[in-house]
Amino acid sequence: MPGQGNRIDFVTGAPEKYAALVDALSVAPNQYRAALGRVSDAVMRQEPAEPAGAWAPQRILAHVAFIAEANDVFIRQMATMTEPVRAPFPSGFEAIDLEPLSVEALLDRIEEAVSRTVELLGHTPDAAWGRPGYARGMRRSLKQMVATHAAHFDEHLAEMLRLLGAPVTSR
Repeated sequence: MPGQGNRIDFVTGAPEKYAALVDALSVAPNQYRAALGRVSDAVMRQEPAEPAGAWAPQRILAHVAFIAEANDVFIRQMATMTEPVRAPFPSGFEAIDLEPLSVEALLDRIEEAVSRTVELLGHTPDAAWGRPGYARGMRRSLKQMVATHAAHFDEHLAEMLRLLGAPVTSR
């Protein structure tokens, strides 16, 4: 058929372009577990003396678990729907209902949500990475959303390590 040789295959595309993003997200649960898995609940729940209004590591971890689950849903919507809008929640959302859970339970929730997201992204066609969605009123591509999600994990892990007096290293 004429023109067949000029067809661009957007489905297979170049998925390796996104492998680093998926990898950055996929390692987050193990990083959290390695850093926090042996920290006692009492230490995790201790409110920091400074700065004023700073969250205890437990509150941060509950927030991260909430975000992991919310973004799992939203990233799935972005990959499969036309211009979805993430359900609103305030910046710095406190997941009060998750705070009573143990560190282990919160780490399990993070791992489960991230595993679902990584599984989806591992089968996401090249063309879908540019699909738009709206989070907090801002239009973002799937690629931007995944990058922001991974960066959010890194920021909060570094914050908790500082609060716990552990060395903070960057990737």
